[in-house]
Amino acid sequence: MSLLEITITGIILIVLIVRLVPNLKKKTIFTYIVFAAGVLIPIHLVVDGYRWQMIPIFIFTLGLILVRLIRFFQRSKKEFFISNKIIRIISNAFLFLLFILSVIFPLLLPVINLPKPSGLYAVGSTSFRMIDNERKEIFTEDSDDYRNLLVTTWYPAEIGKGMSVNSYWDKKGITGKTYSINADIATYWYSHLSLVKTNSYKGAPLSTDRKSFPVIIYSHSFYGLNTENTMLMEELASRGYIVFSIAHSFETIVSVYPDDEVVPGNLDHISKLYDSNADIEKQLYVDYANSDDTKEKTELIKQILVVDEMSTQLVKTRTEDAIFVLNKIEQLNSKQGIFKAKLDLNQVGIIGWSFGGATVEEVCIADNRVKAGINIDGWPYGDLFNSDKTITQPFMMIRSEAEDEMENIISNLVCEKNENSTYILTIENTWHMNFWDFPLFFKIYKYFGYWGPIDPLRLLEIERVYIVGFFDQNLKGKEVDMLDGTYDLFPEVIIEVK
Repeated sequence: MSLLEITITGIILIVLIVRLVPNLKKKTIFTYIVFAAGVLIPIHLVVDGYRWQMIPIFIFTLGLILVRLIRFFQRSKKEFFISNKIIRIISNAFLFLLFILSVIFPLLLPVINLPKPSGLYAVGSTSFRMIDNERKEIFTEDSDDYRNLLVTTWYPAEIGKGMSVNSYWDKKGITGKTYSINADIATYWYSHLSLVKTNSYKGAPLSTDRKSFPVIIYSHSFYGLNTENTMLMEELASRGYIVFSIAHSFETIVSVYPDDEVVPGNLDHISKLYDSNADIEKQLYVDYANSDDTKEKTELIKQILVVDEMSTQLVKTRTEDAIFVLNKIEQLNSKQGIFKAKLDLNQVGIIGWSFGGATVEEVCIADNRVKAGINIDGWPYGDLFNSDKTITQPFMMIRSEAEDEMENIISNLVCEKNENSTYILTIENTWHMNFWDFPLFFKIYKYFGYWGPIDPLRLLEIERVYIVGFFDQNLKGKEVDMLDGTYDLFPEVIIEVK
C-alpha cells in the first residue's frame, strides 16, 4: 500500500479505536479526524491513481463522514449516545468487521513498484515493430499476412531532468483486458498493475559510458508476455546489457505496438491449427509411470518431446522469430538511430523461460552468432534439439525444485547435447511459475498452489548472481567464482557443472 493509502486506512482505524473510549468528550476531537481521511481520498486519486481495491475503504470512510455530519446537524443539547452497552458493543464489533473486510483487497493486492536494479546504469526502454517480409503468418487465415513482431528493449541509459519511468502495464488497461478469458473480470482484477512503476525510462538516451554493449535476446513463456520478466530485464540492462524481448505474435497474450495497434493472442486458433496427438502423449506418460528402467524412461521422454506437433511447430516458429530479430538487430547497429554502432554483436546471449527456454536451445543449435544460452525451466521441445545436432555454446539450465526422476532425465539430455560447459542450477522452494514478475504482485497466490514458497525478491537476488554472472563470464570475459559450485551465500541453490 502507498503512503496515502496507509494514512487513510490508519486514520479510520484510529477513529474506530477511540469509539471504544467511554468518555465522549475526550474522543470527540478524534472522531472529527475522519474528515481528514475524506480530504486525502481525492489527493490519493490524483497522486497514486485509481484502483478498485480501495473502493471499500473509500465507501467506509464516506459512511463515517456522513454519520458524523448527521450527528452534527441533528445535534441537541444532549449528545446522541447509545446507552445500551450490549448494542454499543455489537455496533462497534460490526464496524470493525466492516473495516477488516474493506482493507482485505488493498492488503492482498497491493501496488508494489519493481525493486531497483543493482547495476551501475540507469535503464531506458523502447519498442519496435519488426516485420519479416519473407515469412507468411501461419497463425491467421489471411494469406497476405507476414510475420509481424513486437520487440521491447531495455538498455543502459542516461537520465535527464523531467524524465519519468514507465508503468508496468499500459495506462489504458489494454493488457489487463486481454489477460483473462473473461475480459471484464481481468480489467478489474489486474488493473492496479497499470499503477506499478518500473525503473525504465521510455526513450531515454543510450549510455555513452562504453563504446558498445553485449546483446541478450529474451523469449517469453507459452502464451505469456514479453514483459513478464521486467525485473530481470531491468537488472541485465543496469549491468551493461542491451536486452531485446520478443513478443511471439498470436502466441503472446497481447502485442501493443508503438503506434498503439493492439493484436491479441489467439489460443483457440493455435489449438485448431495443430494436431497435438494428445492420446499418444498420454499413453507415453502412462508407459513412463509404469517403467522401472532408466534407459526405457529416457527413450519414452525423447518420444514425449517430439510427439506434440503443436509444441514442435511453435518452437520452430519462435526460433525463426529469434533469428529474424537478430538479423534486424544487426541492421539497427548499422543505421541511424539510438543503437547505431552500440551493439556488440560478437557477444550475443539468449535467455527464455518455459517455452522460451525450449526456444533458447533451438536458437543455440541453429545460429552460432549466439555465444551463450540460459533455459529457465523449459523442456527441450524442437526439431533441432531432438536431432543429431549439438549445442556448442556455454549453457545454463535453471530448474525449479525437482519433483521426480523425469526432471533429471531432461537435464541429462541437455548435458549430453552440449559440447561445451553446462551448468545445471536447481533452486529449492521454487515451482515452475515462480520465474516471472507476478509472484511479487500476487504473493497470496502461493497459498493456492500457483507457485512455490520462495520470496520473489530472494529469487531475484539469486538471478542477479547466477544469471548475470553467467553472462558476465561468457559475454564479457569476466571470472565468476560462484559458477564453480562452491558459492554458499544461497543454500537453496544446487549447482552442477558438466
